Amino acid sequence: MIASRILLILLAFSTVAGCGDGSATVSGTITLNGEPIAGGPRMYGTVSFYPESGSGAPAVGIIDESGRYTLKTGAQSGVEPGAYLVGIAVKKVTIPADPNAMPQPTLITPKKYASVTESGLREEVNPGANTFDFALSSNQP
Repeated sequence: MIASRILLILLAFSTVAGCGDGSATVSGTITLNGEPIAGGPRMYGTVSFYPESGSGAPAVGIIDESGRYTLKTGAQSGVEPGAYLVGIAVKKVTIPADPNAMPQPTLITPKKYASVTESGLREEVNPGANTFDFALSSNQP
């Protein structure tokens, strides 16, 4: 009787302790010169988190119309905890007058931010919910 209760308690504890996959959620806001970057059909922006160790899957978030992003790793929401290098690229899409011509994207954020190795942006993602806001300046090269 006591052994079955102990077994039941251990089983319940292992089920509770095993809940969750250890992944984290990451979201935040991107601003340029103090103003939120508004994504949409004419403005396309991404936030990329690459594992600093070089191993593991990168995560990407699309900047929405309010300047917010939420990371996904492939089709999965969230990212594994750890240290990440961050890159941010926002492009304005110009629709040409010629309907046969391709739309032309123009990088509006400084080029250095687009590269995870040159941006100088790094974040430590912890299990659970994480918020990382990035305030970019056009005064960068």
